[in-house]
Amino acid sequence: MWVLVLLVTLIPTSFCQLEEYKIDVDECKAAGFNPETLKCGLCDRLSDYHLETLISDCQQCCIKEEEFKHEKYPIAILEVCECNLARFPQVQAFVHKDMAQQFGGKVRVKHVRGVRPQVALKDAEFKTKEVLSVEKWDTDTLIDFFNQWLE
Repeated sequence: MWVLVLLVTLIPTSFCQLEEYKIDVDECKAAGFNPETLKCGLCDRLSDYHLETLISDCQQCCIKEEEFKHEKYPIAILEVCECNLARFPQVQAFVHKDMAQQFGGKVRVKHVRGVRPQVALKDAEFKTKEVLSVEKWDTDTLIDFFNQWLE
């Protein structure tokens, strides 16, 4: 009887001491994840590429969407140079297919001689607050960015 009582008291405490395995920032980076910018919603998309084995590590390295807060801007200017545009086919597709139109005037395309593709985020007084290079972005990334960063 005493053995049973002893087992009943010891078993729950031994299970409570088990700690969930956590990945630190260096391990996340070594695994190819950037824990400062990785959003948890992207982890679910790994299964689309048959990478289910990475999902649990991804979810431990990611930022939950509600934690990922940033300032939103009323206007974004996509600055491109027509002479360089052919070198950046994804940005070229965004410009030539007039995809900026879907944002109701919040995204404008401005032709600036000699500039590589970049986005200038502007405040309500039309002052530039941030400038980001987008020369390696595809059209889906541009659209997602504008959806998230514009008011």
